[in-house]
Amino acid sequence: MSQGGSPNSKSLNRRIDSLSRERDSVSRILEQAQLEKIRDGLDSLKSKMEAIEVDLTSDKT
Repeated sequence: MSQGGSPNSKSLNRRIDSLSRERDSVSRILEQAQLEKIRDGLDSLKSKMEAIEVDLTSDKT
């Protein structure tokens, strides 16, 4: 057997490496989507709080 392994073994290792990179890429995409969802939620809460502040300020006058 050669040092580098058989062609089938090399092909299998390349496929495993490719799948690993794809998995990592999908994980990053999912993490970014989750962060975007959180940011959208925070933006919504900020808008609601600003509206409440306006209501409270207008009640004082």
